[in-house]
Amino acid sequence: MYIIISGINETSKNLAINLLEHGDEFIFIDNNEKNIKKNEGIFGFVNQHGNSYSKETLIDAGVERANFFIAANRNDKINFVSSQIAKNINSNIFNIVVINDQSNIDVFKGDDFDYIIKSNQITADTIASIVENNSVLHLFTNTDSHTEIIMINILENSNYIGKNINELSLPNNSKIIAVLNSSGNINHDYSTDLRVLDKILIQIPLKNEKTELNFLNEKRN
Repeated sequence: MYIIISGINETSKNLAINLLEHGDEFIFIDNNEKNIKKNEGIFGFVNQHGNSYSKETLIDAGVERANFFIAANRNDKINFVSSQIAKNINSNIFNIVVINDQSNIDVFKGDDFDYIIKSNQITADTIASIVENNSVLHLFTNTDSHTEIIMINILENSNYIGKNINELSLPNNSKIIAVLNSSGNINHDYSTDLRVLDKILIQIPLKNEKTELNFLNEKRN
């Protein structure tokens, strides 16, 4: 899985640490050379200097092969424009957009913005945490709707192998956001059987989280 992160800040760095632990490939885009230099000391040379609303910068960063574009800048205008350009270049990319000014939420409506997160809904602890079995990546917490976005990695002992999305016993009130196949491509056909290394991006309720995640503990027979 290849992910482009627009904007270097504490939120995006915490997310990158989590992705790194899962072996995912990512790159930062930022136009501040000081931010990039500091970032290199943490992650190495995984930074693209430039503006994420520049088509050339996005292409240099590999947007044409990217699975996800995370617009995490502190400037909503940059997040808005860069997400649109990324989707225009790669129609299959999944855009996750952080909104800093809550009054702008109505502006971020449309097919270019696959998932919207208010900046005050992001919990750093949740982003940085991974459940013990390493099959689930906690991405974002929405404190307003009491939901959380998680990524389920289909492991070799998963009871999901050979089943499609409609056959899964997911927690009540769950919402499938996307399915990535083992090749890293977003699969929009939910009738396709799941395979080892596939990933499911899903929104689940925060209420009774431990109970809700029990369905992941079932092993393949």
